[in-house]
Amino acid sequence: MSDFEFKVRRDGAVARVDLNRPDEGNAMTRGMMVQLSKTLAELGADQSVHVVVLEARGAQFCRGRDGKGESRAGMTPYEIRVKMMGAVLGSYQAIIDVPVPVVALVQGDALGFGAALAVACDITLASANAGFAFPEIEHDIPPTMAMCAALGKVNAKVLTWLIYSAEKIDAERAAAIGLASKVLPPASFAADTDAFIATLASRPRLVLETIKRYQAKAEHLTPDMASEYAGTLLALVR
Repeated sequence: MSDFEFKVRRDGAVARVDLNRPDEGNAMTRGMMVQLSKTLAELGADQSVHVVVLEARGAQFCRGRDGKGESRAGMTPYEIRVKMMGAVLGSYQAIIDVPVPVVALVQGDALGFGAALAVACDITLASANAGFAFPEIEHDIPPTMAMCAALGKVNAKVLTWLIYSAEKIDAERAAAIGLASKVLPPASFAADTDAFIATLASRPRLVLETIKRYQAKAEHLTPDMASEYAGTLLALVR
């Protein structure tokens, strides 16, 4: 997959990143994850970008990780952590590090790494025909890395159930528990998401950056410090 390229399209202040493997269910190799992190970093650093969109074509948003051809032969535990696990965790961190909102458009099933990628985004818009699941336990894999992307967004009891049961849930249930932000009709999914993204991208970048920064930092503060931080940021922006 060394010659693989994401399809990146600019539409004014919107940067759209197409996972670009519809025939493979948009499954991602570790090399692709590293490339995605680099792409997100470049787009986030572009001051003309107000919104970054992760989208896909085909029946699935992302069916998970593509591990074909991977080998740990000759690698130390440290090398496995850095080179293999680091690619997955780095993609989640890259979304966090983009200063502006990252919006996932989940037009089909998001499974395993795909579900983690979707929930890691700031906003996750799902088609009503999409499904979400963490099936790793069925392959004797503890999905700790996928879980870390959902921490703080999905209720702990519900996340525990999803991980241990590997149950696939529909988009409405996903939105109810925090895996998705909003569910839209399949027939109007493209038009509805385009309208929302266009409106969001019309906001000043500084405003969008400030909202994302506050949400990321404030949850780790005491209530009084969160209040102080809110006032300080608004005073600086205004």
